[in-house]
Amino acid sequence: MSKKKNKRQATAAEMYALCVTVGLIIGLGLTPLMGNLLIMLAGGAVVGALAAFLLTRNTPRSSHRHAHRRHHHR
Repeated sequence: MSKKKNKRQATAAEMYALCVTVGLIIGLGLTPLMGNLLIMLAGGAVVGALAAFLLTRNTPRSSHRHAHRRHHHR
């Protein structure tokens, strides 16, 4: 018998933490280009939070797009 790997989905909190951390690191790395540490860190955190929000949404976009077609208009 082979053991099945226990694959679990990351929770929303874990996804937010990961994305914001990656955003902060990227913002820190881009600081020499802009010259302002605080703006780049804040921008990286915002971009990371936005990415986490988009990745952790529960409903796919396609279901919202076609939801209005279910109603019959007369």
